[in-house]
Amino acid sequence: MASRRKPTASLNARNADRHALYEIAVQRPEVMVGFIEDLADHVWDRPVTTLREDFCGTANLASAWVCSGTDRWAIGVDNNAEVLDWAERHNRTPLGDRAERLRLIEADVMQARARADVVAALNFSPWIYHDRTSMLAYLRHARQCLKTGGMLILDAFGGPGSMVPCEDERPFGDFDYMWQQVSFDPTTHRIVCHIHFRFRNGTMMRKAFEYDWRMWSLPELRELLAEAGFAQSDVYFESEEGFIHEVEAAEAVDFDAWVAYVVALRDQE
Repeated sequence: MASRRKPTASLNARNADRHALYEIAVQRPEVMVGFIEDLADHVWDRPVTTLREDFCGTANLASAWVCSGTDRWAIGVDNNAEVLDWAERHNRTPLGDRAERLRLIEADVMQARARADVVAALNFSPWIYHDRTSMLAYLRHARQCLKTGGMLILDAFGGPGSMVPCEDERPFGDFDYMWQQVSFDPTTHRIVCHIHFRFRNGTMMRKAFEYDWRMWSLPELRELLAEAGFAQSDVYFESEEGFIHEVEAAEAVDFDAWVAYVVALRDQE
């Protein structure tokens, strides 16, 4: 698959590429591909071949999916022309002959009709929808874009530790990833968050990414998924041991601050 870009010794705030830093610090596409494969083993009695990445950004997951099998195709949908151009240059073109199996679509996800076995809307991207009507409309649309028996994957975070302004730092070679939750409104669950990058020469790339989200709870998401017509939904929590199903999570997950994946299935109609 396309090689991961690594920071160099001279990396600093002036020459660093924010999209490359984000891929290194935030995303784990190979892990997510494995997660989808494990889920598919328990859901389908046929191969899973097509993945649609909504709010795809650099299409990192879509690219990894194409690379994970010779019969796999992917679609990336995003309304940001600049980031899709980056995705084309850094993640699609390097695929070589495999690039024909990755299609990038510049559009609002609500306008894109391309269908797939799996729709992945990750990195909390659907949290741009601040009201119930908008979120329900997206989930209904995502269901329509799934093939019969298909699967929608969303992620979420929460817990008491996520409901207060906070900062988290993690080192990655020649830079530090810095997550800042600026504010949380308990009456609306609106949160404002920033990502900064700090380099070894002391320079910083401030507000490399900014987010204005509503923090959706797991019960809210599951109720909306049912209302949108999904046959069932399950929750898997991140842990040091991997992905833990909700039934086993009580003994394995720190619920002060957690990340989880909601997996919803379209019925075999």
